[in-house]
Amino acid sequence: GDGGEGAERVLYVTDAGQSVHFDQVFKAARMAGFVGDGVELRHVPFGLVQGEDGKKFKTRSGDTVRLKDLLDEAEAYATEDMRRRFEEDGRDFDAEAQRAAKVVGISAVKYADLSLNRESNYKFSYKKMLALSGNTAPYMLYAYARIQGIGRRAEAEQE
Repeated sequence: GDGGEGAERVLYVTDAGQSVHFDQVFKAARMAGFVGDGVELRHVPFGLVQGEDGKKFKTRSGDTVRLKDLLDEAEAYATEDMRRRFEEDGRDFDAEAQRAAKVVGISAVKYADLSLNRESNYKFSYKKMLALSGNTAPYMLYAYARIQGIGRRAEAEQE
């Protein structure tokens, strides 16, 4: 064979700042005969994730932030917040509460990312993502839990 993988469509998912680069790469690849006419090459751009300062989101050392680190930090932030709320209410922060904090933290990052226009830049803020009001995963999870509780009480009253 020709060493190719036989793909009919190839998608390159990178930040929008790479658009011109990929246009040039795609044209050069076609001109050089590396890609046949029947193969679609497409750049799928996304907006930049920015720190609260408006600059490209990076670690203190200047490295790209890894998703695992973002999720771990969101979980830690949610855990700290929930632990404080439990203590204020005089409740035990047990293993079930810890699992809930993990779900809230990870859901907050996922929902914040998916709720925005893919091509728009956005400022990454744990405080906004984990807010208990507004268009956030924690607010929706809280509303869902409240609705489930109302349903359970209504069922118990009917018995």
